[in-house]
Amino acid sequence: MAITAAPTHMPVTLPVRPLPAATPEPERLGARLQAAIARALARPSAAEAELRAGLAWTAARGETCRITGPVGDVRRAIEALRADDAASARVALRDALIGLRDAPFVPVPRAEPRTPRRRSK
Repeated sequence: MAITAAPTHMPVTLPVRPLPAATPEPERLGARLQAAIARALARPSAAEAELRAGLAWTAARGETCRITGPVGDVRRAIEALRADDAASARVALRDALIGLRDAPFVPVPRAEPRTPRRRSK
């Protein structure tokens, strides 16, 4: 009767990584602020609340320091609305929209490489 030795090595199976999702579309800085301005212009009765929410989103995403001009224009519009000066508020919001039009895109995170990294022994 022949005795066979157990295999000295086991085959290594790597986990299968799921395919990466589609690359997200790049978004401009202040996109939510721009949407809030559009909603404020469409509904003047709730303009101040919309603008404050847009500023909050901008601050939460860390974009306030990168688009200081439009943020200042929106703050100026809020002050004008509190003083019942709708014309000045519209001018400030128009200036903010012009500033946001030229805002740079937010960097998109790069996908993981498809091949597994080699581990050093």
